[in-house]
Amino acid sequence: MNIAVLMGGLSPERNISLLSGRAVTYALRERGHQVRAFDPARGAAAELTNAEIDAATNAAVSAEELASFRKEALLEFVNSGQLDGTDVAFILLHGQYGEDGYIQSLLDLKGIPYTGSQMLASAIAMDKGLAKMLFQVSGIPTAYWVNVRPEFADDIEALEEIRREINGPMVIKPNDGGSTVGMTIVHSGSLDEIAAGIRLAAQYTDHILIERYIKGRELTVAVLGGEALPVIEIVPHEGYYDYENKYTKGRTDYRCPADLSEHVRDHVMNLAVTAHHVVGCRAYSRIDFLLNDENMPVCLEVNTVPGFTALSLVPMAAREAGIEFGPLCEEIIRLSTGLEVGDS
Repeated sequence: MNIAVLMGGLSPERNISLLSGRAVTYALRERGHQVRAFDPARGAAAELTNAEIDAATNAAVSAEELASFRKEALLEFVNSGQLDGTDVAFILLHGQYGEDGYIQSLLDLKGIPYTGSQMLASAIAMDKGLAKMLFQVSGIPTAYWVNVRPEFADDIEALEEIRREINGPMVIKPNDGGSTVGMTIVHSGSLDEIAAGIRLAAQYTDHILIERYIKGRELTVAVLGGEALPVIEIVPHEGYYDYENKYTKGRTDYRCPADLSEHVRDHVMNLAVTAHHVVGCRAYSRIDFLLNDENMPVCLEVNTVPGFTALSLVPMAAREAGIEFGPLCEEIIRLSTGLEVGDS
């Protein structure tokens, strides 16, 4: 099978995407497929050499590097003919312009099959506030939230109203971001700290989400083909599961399967499957939860293009369920496209 792996992209999660893409590229080559790797942020020169793939690191992307890329590069890439003869595009573009429906819509228009959720579900899942509305009407518990604009940081009355509505510690983050980039936790209720959190998030988006902070155990559930995989508990050695703890080896422990009662485990898994379907996801997703002190799960978000290195959470849960990394990649292609991957 001729497979194009799309990695890198235009978001602050660019380098993590490159690591995901590297893992999938090599795994699918080992399975006997013809695999080419592309970074759509490079436009008509998107194809990556093995040396460029191997150079990927988990370092945070600087604002200067992100500013050097153009949105038009995505159009240039899709229209360049580089995907001619491709049977399927394996999308591993995390965050904006890769996980939010943009690249999906371009591939749809070109008639190129691709992995994961389609345009609408991708856009809904990336819009955290919109997804939380769907959680509410579907009976999926989620933390109380408000959506704000960057200019709220300079409006004392608006800040005071936010503090009254949230009524306690709060999490401030981009409404359409990931990997905790641009996120602040405010425990003090200080208007200055709330304003600073809004300004930080505004460096990455014009749409900011502020939600009530929930103290609890961090859980995540991968859904594959409409079925929940084993629950994983995420236990950072210090602080919360931020960018550094996510991507620095040895900073976080992962318990798979999580040590939960049968009742709580089944409840979390059922909520994950419900969230997957409510958003409209296809093939696979990863749903994040906090389990509060009363053992009640609170849904945070749905990830339609979760991290996908051999050590990432979805492959970890799949491995616990008896699915190794290479076959998992092929199964995602099959579930997304209906193509008989094993006949390559």
